[in-house]
Amino acid sequence: MARIKKWMRKKKNKRPLTLMWKKTRMQTWMRKKKKKKPAKHSDLIRGKMSKNHQDWSKLCSDILQPILESLSSTDFHRAKTVSLDWYSVWKTCVTERLRPWQITYQGDSSILFDPKKDDSYETKRLSLYDKPYCMASSGNWILQVNSCFDFCILNLLTRKRIKLPSMKSKFRRESQWEDIIRYKTSAILWINERTEDYVVAWIFEQHYLYSYKKGDDSWYNWKLKNDTCYFDMAYKNNNLYLYTLNHYIKILDVPGDSPKEGMIKPYELYPFHYVEQPLEYIWKRRIAIQISGEVLIILSLKEGIHKGNILFYVFKMNFTSGEWERVYSIGDNEMLIFGYGNTIRAPVQDLGDGIKSDSICFVEDDIWPDCDHPSNCGIFNLATSKITWPKRFGVYIDQTQWFVPGSA
Repeated sequence: MARIKKWMRKKKNKRPLTLMWKKTRMQTWMRKKKKKKPAKHSDLIRGKMSKNHQDWSKLCSDILQPILESLSSTDFHRAKTVSLDWYSVWKTCVTERLRPWQITYQGDSSILFDPKKDDSYETKRLSLYDKPYCMASSGNWILQVNSCFDFCILNLLTRKRIKLPSMKSKFRRESQWEDIIRYKTSAILWINERTEDYVVAWIFEQHYLYSYKKGDDSWYNWKLKNDTCYFDMAYKNNNLYLYTLNHYIKILDVPGDSPKEGMIKPYELYPFHYVEQPLEYIWKRRIAIQISGEVLIILSLKEGIHKGNILFYVFKMNFTSGEWERVYSIGDNEMLIFGYGNTIRAPVQDLGDGIKSDSICFVEDDIWPDCDHPSNCGIFNLATSKITWPKRFGVYIDQTQWFVPGSA
């Protein structure tokens, strides 16, 4: 009896093969019968666009050039970051656009001024920190530091920021921050606009020299032989040029993990001498490197006791005589920004704003404080010794800086 019951339970639980086959066929048919969800309109558009999609980053140069030339000044300089193809075409147009701009800080706002178009762009203050001080510029980029000795490099057009190591552990006194502003500490910034490789260096209290480049772990503290003080410095082709207090040009090699003093260069053999003439008073001494690699020494001075004439003298080394000689031209295609560190290609056209070959752009900190200056910056003509004063933005101005989009 028990055996019969067990057999009956097995028979009850066992499903016929034909029934299982029928059920499987039914399930398959039902799945096919189900209607698919209609495609969304956005999906249809996206699919259509993917078939006809054009890669804007790879437009041919004949199409791209007029597009770039039609852009506003700020968008024109931003466009080079789209792709390598855009950057290549942008380089062919940039000679027409190369022109110094001004950035003016007023409270919580920043004003970018393009002299070529006589147009200004006001934005929220361009900075990573509160109350920053602009130390140097290179192309679209500026070097900033705040009262806590936090450093950053800022792109004025794209607003990209590169933070550098802080030096707050080394400089703790508030008076040290005030010294940077009071004495307008000399600093250089060099940056490759495409690769964003960069080198930064600055001098504190005319005696301490620090440098930092992309990839370094910390700031490099230069401890030079025959340590001396420095008026100014410039950077070109991996060399740091220092204008020493005893009026020599010292050249240092920056590349590599450990920067070092280079071999004796010709400039280190000939000191600079200039005897002030009656009623001449020197305010600042700067150096700049020409496109050819020659070193220039520039003096900012005034002629007269009270509110005298503002003057800039430029000197170049004559290696035949071993003397620094005053020159009245730096070349038909070059101009300079006082304190910038290098001469730059002059604009192709003279638009009447004073910015042209053989001109020097400066700000009010570069000239004697008691001199009359209707604006917070100016352009000095080497040939005529006349000054063109751009329009002034506001009365209470924190700081003004020249920068040259596209020059780095």
